[in-house]
Amino acid sequence: MTSETTSVTTAPGDAPKVSGIIIFLNGEAYLAEAIESVLSQTMTDWELILVDDGSTDGATAIAQRYAAAHPGRIIYTEHPGHENRGMSASRNAGLHLARGEFIAFLDADDIWLPERLAVHTRILAEHPDVSMVMGPTLLWSNWNSENLPRRRPWLASDIQTELGLPVGQVLEPPIVAIGFLENHGGNVPGICSLLVRREDLLAVGGFEASFRTLYEDQVFFFKMTLHYRVITTDQVLDYYRQHPDSACHQAGGSAGDAAMRPVFLEWLQDYMIKNGFTSRRLWRAFRAEMFRFDRPRLWRLLNIPTALTDRVNMRIRRLVIFLLTPRFYNYLRRRFRLGVVDIEDVH
Repeated sequence: MTSETTSVTTAPGDAPKVSGIIIFLNGEAYLAEAIESVLSQTMTDWELILVDDGSTDGATAIAQRYAAAHPGRIIYTEHPGHENRGMSASRNAGLHLARGEFIAFLDADDIWLPERLAVHTRILAEHPDVSMVMGPTLLWSNWNSENLPRRRPWLASDIQTELGLPVGQVLEPPIVAIGFLENHGGNVPGICSLLVRREDLLAVGGFEASFRTLYEDQVFFFKMTLHYRVITTDQVLDYYRQHPDSACHQAGGSAGDAAMRPVFLEWLQDYMIKNGFTSRRLWRAFRAEMFRFDRPRLWRLLNIPTALTDRVNMRIRRLVIFLLTPRFYNYLRRRFRLGVVDIEDVH
């Protein structure tokens, strides 16, 4: 892993326990809130590296102001010539400067909850043979009242992601990677909801610079879960802001994701061959996922019953939720200690 960077502020002294890395391309509307969520951590043994990927708005000045206000703790860096090199190269630039035992990522439009680093560092301290801890994320729509459902504004539209993995158990490789394939990548965690040992991330070569936007995180997750033990927590400790200017939306959303999936799978196949992975279940899961793209019409035909069942169940679920009165809804939440209703919208 190589990456040239220009650093404005360096961090002298003893190495911190955690190096937080925020990469950003513009995002002046949200960057300060992301940085403030790091400053609000109850666990204080950290440094924060701000990697500017060629911003053209006020985000650069915001990052530089925070670095100047917190010398030795917040570091600003950019690519030579203020170039835009993509998300993977920018994460590698931050990793190149990081000095902490652990690495945590935060995107410029998202936030950590105050206990984020405390909880994750405690888990890895209790499991020295584990390389990474990861947890669920809250898909955060309610940061903006305009995102609330128009007909039922009392219904929360935030969604908690589900990893579909045993909580608190040490998971041996490649079991988590197999699960990611069997679920078509739908249960891959958010990049902001993990803590990873720096030496292990460096050992797998960091991020793949060829993945500039979409799938840079999945490449990372597969590298780690193919090689190392991981553990999960069920605590939501980060909020993933939903808005049209996010990197995912700018890269084409679900359409862009679908277009990049075969590219990612080709990379994964080469990676598994080069690294000598021979697990039969792993390769069976991989071939099943490739079948979706090699023979899409046949795959859709074979999955018609499942698709119809899922569609009917979702419509029934949304109808039941829509018909609930606020009083009955709140009663159910109190009576059964229900969390957020996991629907995107009820219009």
